[in-house]
Order: sequence, then C-alpha cells, then structure tokens
Amino acid sequence: MKQLTTALAFVLLALPAVSSAQTMFRFPASQLADQCGNGGCTVSAYKDYGGRDYACGGVRYSGHTGTDYALVGGFSKMDYGVWAMNAARGYVEASVDGYYDRCNYWNQANPYAACGLYTANYIIMRHPDNTQTWYWHLKAYTQQFARGTTLACGNWIARVGSSGASTGPHLHFEYFVPGYGTDDPYAGSCGTPYTRWTAQGAYRGLPGITCQ
Repeated sequence: MKQLTTALAFVLLALPAVSSAQTMFRFPASQLADQCGNGGCTVSAYKDYGGRDYACGGVRYSGHTGTDYALVGGFSKMDYGVWAMNAARGYVEASVDGYYDRCNYWNQANPYAACGLYTANYIIMRHPDNTQTWYWHLKAYTQQFARGTTLACGNWIARVGSSGASTGPHLHFEYFVPGYGTDDPYAGSCGTPYTRWTAQGAYRGLPGITCQ
C-alpha cells in the first residue's frame, strides 16, 4: 500500500495543478452554419498518447501535441473562409503572418521553406491563469489583432488555412501550461482526468461554444 501511495503521489506531482481559477475553453472556431456548423469541420487528429488518443482511440498520429480540426471541403472551404476564434479571454502574446498558406504536404527537407515546420502562420494567446492557447496553420494576411491586444473570449482572430507543415486546411489548437508543457483540454481514460472545455462534447464531435 505504501508503494502504491508513493506511486500515486508521483503521478499527481507530474500533472499540472488544477485551480478554481483555471481558464476553460470554448471551441476555437466559428460554428455558424456556413463555418464549422452543420458538419463543416471535423476532428482529424487528437493529441498523441503513445499510440492512443485521450479516449483510447486511434484518432492521432505519432508525436502530435494538439488537436486538429479539419475543414470539410478542403481548399474550397478555406477559400470561402472559416474563422478561428480565441477560446478564452486573454491577450495576443505572439503571432506570425505572411507565409504561404496552401500547403498539401509537409516539407521535411527544409523546415524554413514553404510548407516547412517553421513557416506556419500562427497566433499565441496568453490567458489570466498564465496558460497559453496556440492557433496554427492560419491563412495568410487574415489576422485581425496586433500583438498585445486584450480580447474577450470568442473573437474572430484569423481564418483557418494550410500554412507550414500541413497536408490540408485545418486549425491546429494546442493548450500549453508553463512549467509543464503541452497539456490536453480533453478528459478521457487514456488522457488527463479533467476537461478544460466548458462543454467537451462527444468523441469526434466538436466542443461547445459557451465562453467561461
């Protein structure tokens, strides 16, 4: 029993702290009927837990650190325009814009060239509890707010694109905890024991749009 207690304490120390002031998230894109509503977006990959996703399924790929929401309709849907939205209140801490945004493959030969690992358009938001949310692969020249801008939850911040290491139009959403690293907003038996969504929703479905 002592060994079990020690092991459990070690596991709990390895998890990020849970606080009543913890920021909770809404779905990070528009669910209007012509956007991600009515099946306009789908989960194409969850965070990877060594070969499984948070629910012990296989909707992931090796080493993936966030959640990918793909546009149903591909580049046609991207050209129509789907808005990424900040998932919680906070400020724009960092952003990159202007890179090629119609990638359909990952350029592993040169990470600094078009469709390479370091050529994505992105926004990083910092939240009141000091956590971050990352919005990756954005469409070029669609970002709506300058760095340092404070935003309430649920603004249209940029359009979903396919910049950087991307095989098609999608939003890569990632949740980062300083001092811990990338965490997962989804709760499940093969992932974290708590959700960071205001309404997590069903497996392969989209989270809710209610702000904290």
